Amino acid sequence: MRQRIAALLLIAVMTVCIFAPAAGMRADSLINLSVRANNTDPGVGDILTVSVIADNFPNIVRFGTTKVHYDDSLVEYVSVDLGSEISNFVYNVSHDDSFVSISAVDQYFQETGNEEDVEVPPEQQTVNIESNMILFSISFRVKQGASGQIPFWIDTPGDFTDAGGNTVSTVVDNSISVTISDRVSDDADLVMLKINTTELEPAFSPDITDYQATVERQVTDAVVTATSSNLWASVIINGCNNLQIGSNLISVLVTAQDGVTTKEYRISVTRRESYLPKDAVLADGMGVTYTLLDTPANFTPPEGFSQRMKTINEFSVPAFVRDGVSSVLLYLYDGENPPGLYLYNPDLKTIIPYDRDRTVIRKSSILLRTDIPAEVKIPKDFTAETREISGTLYDGFVNSEGDFVCYMSDEAGNSDFYVFDNTENSFRRYVPVDRTAEKAYSALMIVFMILTAVEALFIVIIVVIVHRVLSSRKNPRPKHV
Repeated sequence: MRQRIAALLLIAVMTVCIFAPAAGMRADSLINLSVRANNTDPGVGDILTVSVIADNFPNIVRFGTTKVHYDDSLVEYVSVDLGSEISNFVYNVSHDDSFVSISAVDQYFQETGNEEDVEVPPEQQTVNIESNMILFSISFRVKQGASGQIPFWIDTPGDFTDAGGNTVSTVVDNSISVTISDRVSDDADLVMLKINTTELEPAFSPDITDYQATVERQVTDAVVTATSSNLWASVIINGCNNLQIGSNLISVLVTAQDGVTTKEYRISVTRRESYLPKDAVLADGMGVTYTLLDTPANFTPPEGFSQRMKTINEFSVPAFVRDGVSSVLLYLYDGENPPGLYLYNPDLKTIIPYDRDRTVIRKSSILLRTDIPAEVKIPKDFTAETREISGTLYDGFVNSEGDFVCYMSDEAGNSDFYVFDNTENSFRRYVPVDRTAEKAYSALMIVFMILTAVEALFIVIIVVIVHRVLSSRKNPRPKHV
């Protein structure tokens, strides 16, 4: 009997051990969803935010489509803010007259799956939260003329799937009704404040009233966008035009619907003295990095170059450009040599130092006078000569026909002799003239002329002989007896 009781107890203990964890997993895998409003007493024109709350989040990698119902006769949809706890998730949001539908998927998990050989950084691992968290928040604005109560409820929770591919059960706990207040709003908050082409520091929050921002030198008028929390609050923006170099103050004054309550937001805007964006850099095709600097004020550009704003390496920077020439002049610093002017070719990704005395600027390209390597032969029949061209002295070579050549390199680093074309007033690549055919033709002409002369001489001789023969027949000489 005792053995039978002991066996029954052992079976009971084993049953508890086997099924208790499973029961616990089922309990942990149940998600309760609820809705919560941030404002329980909104007035007409106020922003009302409704959040969907999950009481836990057991390694969920996909959920939705979750549909939240609202009364579109009382409120209008404004926007959705996504839950910060699940930053890896990508959301899909849609809305119609009475529903906001949201689905989401863990982007990192979708790319890697649950492969065991993939090392997942801690910040990108699936989320396991055992307390209340916001899945998403939906903002609405109370319509003019609205009164009574505004109902919100989760119409469809959608499917919640964990990392193992299991569907997790969900329960919708409650709906809410928010009573619309008939009071005159004293809300003087902003729900959005931004300035074009730059970021606010710190990031905008309705409770923070002082900010800093920096704009580029070329920005003289700042576009400031400010949206009040209450639709009927007035917003007046001052100081955003005719920005001066240095510090400027932009004021955003919000007056609540009650006409009494006010709140001022201030943005201290610094207009940079430099035309160059902060940390603007440029790299050539070899990966050498240069820092872009402002061109010295006393710099005189080469003839034909003018300063314009150019987009280079995604930065809008001032550069000296010339029509028809791909390269632009920039003031750069390579980290070792003193800052100076360089020619940057965006097509070839080449950066070469600019030397006013050695750089030749053609209509479509740039040439740099280069020392002649020892293995390079000077063109035949050319002798050294220094010639002045457009006020600059060039060391080169000249032949008996007056052709003047210099040894130069193009922007791609290819070197060769270039001849100066007096007609075009520019250099072009020198191609030696092959005079073999010309000499052969001259030799043939000489031979032909000699043959012609010999032929003419024979003809003359023949004519003389014939003439004498005929003369002797007509006038025979007397015979001597």
